[in-house]
Amino acid sequence: MKKLWLLKSLIDILFFFAVIGIIFGLPMILMIAIMPEQVPFDFTVSVNDEIVTDTTSWEIVLSMIIMYTGYAFQVYAIYLFRKTLILFRKRIIFDTAVIRNFDQMGRAILIGYALILVPVIYFTLTNSPIEIKLEFMDHDSLLIPGLGLFFIVLSEVFLMAKGIKEDNDLTV
Repeated sequence: MKKLWLLKSLIDILFFFAVIGIIFGLPMILMIAIMPEQVPFDFTVSVNDEIVTDTTSWEIVLSMIIMYTGYAFQVYAIYLFRKTLILFRKRIIFDTAVIRNFDQMGRAILIGYALILVPVIYFTLTNSPIEIKLEFMDHDSLLIPGLGLFFIVLSEVFLMAKGIKEDNDLTV
C-alpha cells in the first residue's frame, strides 16, 4: 500500500500543476487573441521550426484553443485516475465506478491526444512540403494513444473480473 500512497501523491502533485495550466491557459489564449501587446512576457509561436510573427491570426488562436481543449481532456484523465486511486485506497477494486473511470480515462486520453494532434497535422500540411519520415520514439506519438487504449482494455478486463467475482460469490 505504500506504493499506492506514493503513486497517489505523485498524481496529486501532477494534477495540481495541470490545473494551474488550465486556470491560466484560457485567459492567456484570450489575451493573446484580443490584446497581444498586453501579454506580460515575451512569447513566440513556431510552426515547423519557423517563428510566426502574426500570432493573432485566426489559425494560431484556433489552434491554441484546440490544443487547450485537448490539454483539458488530458487533465480530466488525470482527475479520473486520482478518483480511481482513492477507490483503490478504500479497497474498492471491482466496482462499476472503477470500471467506468478506466474507460473514461482511456477515452479522454485518446480524445485529448487527437485534439492536440489536429493543429500539428494542419500546420505540417499547410506550411511545409509534404515529406514522409519514420521516427520511432522521437516524441510520445505512439505512447499516449497506447496508454489510452490500455485504460479502455483495462476497464474491459475489470468488467470481466467483476463478473467472475460475482459468479464466485453466488456459488459460495
